[in-house]
Amino acid sequence: MPDGVIIVQLTAELSMLPITEDQARRLDPGAVGSDRIPAGWMLRQPVAALARAISADRAAVYIHSETFGGPGTREAIAWRFGHLLYGPAGTSDIEQDLEPGYHLAWGHNNAVNSGLRAIGVVAAEGNDEYGTIGLDKHRTTEDWLQHSAAP
Repeated sequence: MPDGVIIVQLTAELSMLPITEDQARRLDPGAVGSDRIPAGWMLRQPVAALARAISADRAAVYIHSETFGGPGTREAIAWRFGHLLYGPAGTSDIEQDLEPGYHLAWGHNNAVNSGLRAIGVVAAEGNDEYGTIGLDKHRTTEDWLQHSAAP
């Protein structure tokens, strides 16, 4: 595990590694997670390579989301036992924000929820996968780190 990475327990069976921009820059810049990730997407190859390595004995999903009070763009890619399981997929709620390779998707059908479903997350009634596992508790990676480091 890279230095400074904090493991955040989301549920009894699911944890996440919030990766900051600084941590991403310190990963091996030549590492490739998947040659299927389009250039210019928010998903970064070194972070994808870390997720793929973590998936050697489990399922892992790498998600990236930029939202503005609800609407936004989302990307995800998942592996199980080191093999590609899902994606890469990119979605946007707003037609003007569609990147090459993205699909227009509103609500719970976005790339992040689909990636979470791929690794086995089941949405609770009245919620989506993202909310079910508590990813809606904090808005930014830095918020997750701040609240996770607090006693």
